[in-house]
Amino acid sequence: MKKRTFFLAFVFVFLVYCSDNKNTFSDNSKKQDSLEIFLENAFNNNLKFNERYLNNGKALKIVETLPNDSTNRKNYLRIAIRYFNIDKFDDFKKVAEKAKDLSVEVKDTLNSARAYTFLGDYYKKITKSDSAFLYYNQAEKEYIKLKDNLNIGEMYLNKAEIQFNNRDFRGAENTAYIAMKFLRLGKDSYLEYQALSLIGMCLTELTEYDNAIDFHKKALAIVDRNEIPTFMQRRASTLNNIGLIYKNKNDFAQALQNFRVAFNEPNLKKDDPFLYAMVLDNLAHAKLKENDFTDLPGSFYTALKIRDSLKITTGIIVNKIHISEYYDAKKQKDSALKYANEAHSLALSSNSIGHQLLTLKQLGNVETEKSNFYSKEYVSLSDTLIQTERKVSEKFARIEFETDEFKRQKEQLTIQNRNIIFFALLAFFIVVLLYIIRDQRSRNARFKLREAQQRANEEIYALMLSQQKKLDEVIQKEKQRIGQELHDGVLGRLFGARLNLDSLNKKDDAQAVAGRNHYISELKNIEQDIREISHELNREKYALINNFVAILTNLFEEQKTLSEDTDLKYSIDSAIKWDKVGNNIKINVYRIIQESLQNINKYAAAKNISINLIKDADNLHINIIDDGVGFDVDKKSKGIGLQNIESRVTICHGTFELKSKKGKGTSIAIDIPLEQQPTT
Repeated sequence: MKKRTFFLAFVFVFLVYCSDNKNTFSDNSKKQDSLEIFLENAFNNNLKFNERYLNNGKALKIVETLPNDSTNRKNYLRIAIRYFNIDKFDDFKKVAEKAKDLSVEVKDTLNSARAYTFLGDYYKKITKSDSAFLYYNQAEKEYIKLKDNLNIGEMYLNKAEIQFNNRDFRGAENTAYIAMKFLRLGKDSYLEYQALSLIGMCLTELTEYDNAIDFHKKALAIVDRNEIPTFMQRRASTLNNIGLIYKNKNDFAQALQNFRVAFNEPNLKKDDPFLYAMVLDNLAHAKLKENDFTDLPGSFYTALKIRDSLKITTGIIVNKIHISEYYDAKKQKDSALKYANEAHSLALSSNSIGHQLLTLKQLGNVETEKSNFYSKEYVSLSDTLIQTERKVSEKFARIEFETDEFKRQKEQLTIQNRNIIFFALLAFFIVVLLYIIRDQRSRNARFKLREAQQRANEEIYALMLSQQKKLDEVIQKEKQRIGQELHDGVLGRLFGARLNLDSLNKKDDAQAVAGRNHYISELKNIEQDIREISHELNREKYALINNFVAILTNLFEEQKTLSEDTDLKYSIDSAIKWDKVGNNIKINVYRIIQESLQNINKYAAAKNISINLIKDADNLHINIIDDGVGFDVDKKSKGIGLQNIESRVTICHGTFELKSKKGKGTSIAIDIPLEQQPTT
């Protein structure tokens, strides 16, 4: 019973839920239908302004009741665009901010980027450059995530235009170059045209006129390919820009030619009255510079009337300066001063420092008696403008730095993370492989060095054994000689003296006494001979003990023979008991000295060499000094010779110290413990 009751309750709740969902779905569907109608009416230019505005408001009320999904976020942006088109910029900003908040909340990158772009457009419209720059920068980051080259390029272009309008011409040029890279990837001819034109205008302001003409011609080539609709009058705009460059270069004939072609573009006045007035004013001014007063000042006044109706303040200022120049050329000072003052007042009220400078320059030309005053004002204002431009440039750089310390991809944004990881791993393996190869080569080099040292030790040891054998042969021959002398000389004389003394002992006369005295003297002589032979044997023992000294002495004498220009002085401490020093130490000491002499002969160009072997306590101290060219120990790596010496010192458990300076010679100090087990 309980189960049945529970089941019925569940079915009831389910049916109610489905009914509610159905009603909700049906309600949302009706709202969507109404929303589309309201949005269509809001976009209908045939309806009155108020009707369009009211329909857009009704659409906004509907989307505010719908859930935060991608469709609804897109609808917020559609409503924002319609507010922008009917010049309701405050409403446009509020809706764009709402779309931005909803998109950021759910990490909707695409709609976040669009909302940031709209907010940038709003602040650009109300001339809050830093805020506009900030939002365009944030939009750019979102488009980078989407790898949307076209919109990335457009954001850069928007930032470049802001920099240009704030007189950061070099910064605008650099930003426009970056925009070009992305716009070409996105393949949008009109935006590419705008970027080229903007670079040309930046270069014009930077007085790099030839480069500026090149960029405007590139922009004109896009127009000539019919890739931009003719009603946009981009051809006339570009020709006007080129004409302005020639006018700045005082080439008024070329300027007139470009202005005339621009002015004669079909439907210019109808399609773009703003541009028409600009071209007309520039054409008239170029004619004035050429002293051609045809249609003047009528053309100036026609352009001024159009600009006044369009409320183009900057154009009005320039127009009045040109009219002032005309009357000044006609010597009508009152009219010239009137229009110059009007232009200056308008420049002051618009807070345009650049135009204030133009008006001050014209006032100085008209009122020559006050030219010093205007010049001082001009210089002061020019300094202010320079400081302002520097601050603007720093401000935009700081905005970019603070909002995104970004790293731009300089080539193509289509490179996948997979490729990046692949190349990183490849580079890692190459580095590891190179390290292994280098380490193996180093090991092989050390192994070969040890082999070479071992062979050298064996050769030296064999040399010492050979010399020892020769010395033994000499000693043996000397022993035979001494034995022969003892046998044939001393023993024969002793035997003769003994026999004669025996015969004389039987006599006691004076002759016998004299004979005995004679043979006693002979015995003394024999005693002296024996003493001398004993001394020779002692010297033989000394030579036997110190045969290593003889080997070293031979090495030093050979060095003297090799270089007659080098004076070698050496000393070997007699306190060193070489018979107690192990063969391993003797071999390495000999090799160290030999290697040092070879290095001196090859590189040092020394005049004097000093080598001292001294016993200090229980250590053998070796000093090798030359007065050669020397070298920088810190900069120059050790050659194989010095490495060999250091290696041999290490084998003997000693210490090695090298000192050298360029032009100051070289000294080597080595300490080797003598109390080591002799090596045989």
